[in-house]
Amino acid sequence: MFNKDKLPTNQIMLSTEMFNEISAVLKDLEVSIRAELAIFCETSGIPITSAGNQRAIDLSSLSTLAAANFAATAEMARMLGEKDGFRFLFLEGERYNIYLCNVGYEYLLTIAISKSIALGMLRIYANRAVKQLSEILDKAKTQEKASEAIFDNEFADLLGNAFDSSFKKE
Repeated sequence: MFNKDKLPTNQIMLSTEMFNEISAVLKDLEVSIRAELAIFCETSGIPITSAGNQRAIDLSSLSTLAAANFAATAEMARMLGEKDGFRFLFLEGERYNIYLCNVGYEYLLTIAISKSIALGMLRIYANRAVKQLSEILDKAKTQEKASEAIFDNEFADLLGNAFDSSFKKE
């Protein structure tokens, strides 16, 4: 799960390309295991994208509740001495099961499936999706750091030129 000391100070900005890649992973997961719904959200509960039958489901509320559930479980893990918490949670219902997956320290994947889907199959496909999502997020972080470095260098050059020109006018 997540350790509060490891939480980032800011979220990454996803490009359209990265958003589409994440959406494709969710769609593939939905089709592969016939999921009712798959939601990718921040650990704060803010939904980013989803796939599946959304019917009259309030994605914001469901994402917030999933995040709160994960946060409560993280505290239980801490109390039990689990250093990094729990990565997966399984909730069994009468008609549906919900599988919550930690994706790094910043994101969650919530999967709602019919009771008829085998748990083993769900775990295999969920683990694959978490790995794919983690790779996409790592790539996004790398691109963001490269963009920040370029921006920082350009800003420093512009600022330096502005100072130089302001002192030369005297």
